[in-house]
Amino acid sequence: MDLSALENRVHAIRLHIHAPDGRVHRVGDNGPLIDWHLHTPHTLPAILKRPEINLGNSYVRGEWDVDTRRLADLVQTLVSKRARAHWLPGNWLRQLRARLPHSHRAKALPRWQDTSLWTARLCLGDQPFHGCPLYSEPGMPLEQAQRTRFRSIAARLQIRPGQQLLDLNAGWGALPLFLAEQTGARITALVKSREQLRYAQSEARRRGLEASVHFRPGSFHQCRGRFDRVLASGFFEAYSELTYPVLFQRIAELLQDDGFVWLQVTGRSQDTALSHRWYQRQLPSPHSLPLLSDLANAMQTTGLRPLLLEDQTAHQVQNLDNQARRFHRHRCNISKRFGETRTRYWEFKLASQATAMRWGQLSQYELLLGNTRSTCPVFDQALQLPAARLPTAITDRIPGLTRPT
Repeated sequence: MDLSALENRVHAIRLHIHAPDGRVHRVGDNGPLIDWHLHTPHTLPAILKRPEINLGNSYVRGEWDVDTRRLADLVQTLVSKRARAHWLPGNWLRQLRARLPHSHRAKALPRWQDTSLWTARLCLGDQPFHGCPLYSEPGMPLEQAQRTRFRSIAARLQIRPGQQLLDLNAGWGALPLFLAEQTGARITALVKSREQLRYAQSEARRRGLEASVHFRPGSFHQCRGRFDRVLASGFFEAYSELTYPVLFQRIAELLQDDGFVWLQVTGRSQDTALSHRWYQRQLPSPHSLPLLSDLANAMQTTGLRPLLLEDQTAHQVQNLDNQARRFHRHRCNISKRFGETRTRYWEFKLASQATAMRWGQLSQYELLLGNTRSTCPVFDQALQLPAARLPTAITDRIPGLTRPT
């Protein structure tokens, strides 16, 4: 077995390769130990020829195994960080290509977050939220980080009782149910599947929120009326960049004059193809992950304007790590229910997304948008000083404000 090509890639791990004939080949002399079990003799040559494609394909087919807690480490070792710049055709050609069927693109399996409530609860907790939690402290549990995100959204959007909200991707309903219960808002929430609809409606009944939260399937193009707030987490990733102007225009039409739009978007950090091509092939289309410039250009055709932009990549990396650990903990039961092929696909996709974010090829963004009459709310606690820290010359001029004694 010629391992010279592999030795050039292995630097920060110790790799023990268990060949099908029983031999063990050792590569690397420092870092964590990874036992890599190959089941067919042709697997390693195929992987070394095109690791960005064949590593994922061979794992999903069951041609090799590794401790799944080390799966992301193996991906980072064998797949190159260097993302190849792709040729950007003219706008007319991009529009034409977007209308052509992508027959070469493998059909991606559904996300485990949307497939099964049982699996979502195992990996995301009793109130599964598919968006990016907010880890305000080191070592914070996933469920606490989710609740912290919910409270941050309620405060950031200044949601008040009786306001009308629209959630474009409600998932299992955790966020709209929390906001309805804590703020008294009235929410229309869109879900993807019948199972999500049944569960969310049953939770609304159990918590006495049937009159406050209306869950429904279908497209937001079917929504009527105007909303004070529009929420969209993991929404734009399902569309091509060519559709962004239409999506933003429709959102602007649904928004009240002084309303806000809250977005969580996973996007590319630069205008290059992802170096991990297996992961890119699992996306709905070749242009599914937006650049911030794509979003900004699309907003220019509407009355929407950005009020806030934050990079939440560190929170999302921690979120993916937590999900992967829980997935590993319940892997045996997940495989029994959904089969080994689908289980391998899901866990390799988790490892691939975390790798792309660590390399800076993907980023997680939070955006707050408004229209011409929206004013950016003051939500930064650093700007909200207590009266005791204000200069006396200022507090003495504010009627009704007394300094603590």
